[in-house]
Amino acid sequence: MDGIDTKLSTSDLARLRPASVAASPAAPATPAAPTAQQQATANLISLLADAAPPIDTKKVEAIRALIGQGAYPIDERAIAAKMIALDVVVAKD
Repeated sequence: MDGIDTKLSTSDLARLRPASVAASPAAPATPAAPTAQQQATANLISLLADAAPPIDTKKVEAIRALIGQGAYPIDERAIAAKMIALDVVVAKD
C-alpha cells in the first residue's frame, strides 16, 4: 500500500507504543488498600461534596427584589478593585 509495509513484527509494535506501555507487559498492579487517614479524608470530602453550601435565602431574595426594582447599589470601583485583586492572586499561583 503506497510503499508502506503493513506486516509489522512484535518488536516493531513494541517500539511504536509509548515507553510506559512498552515497559509494562504484565497486567497493572493491584492498588494498595487505603490507610485509615486516607479513608477518613475521603469520607470528609464525600460529606462536603454532598452538603449544600450555606445560603442565606432571605438575603438572596432581598437582593433579588432590589435588583428587580433597580434599587440595588453598585459600587463599580469596589467591583473593579476586587476583580484586579483576584486576578493578581490567580496570576501568582
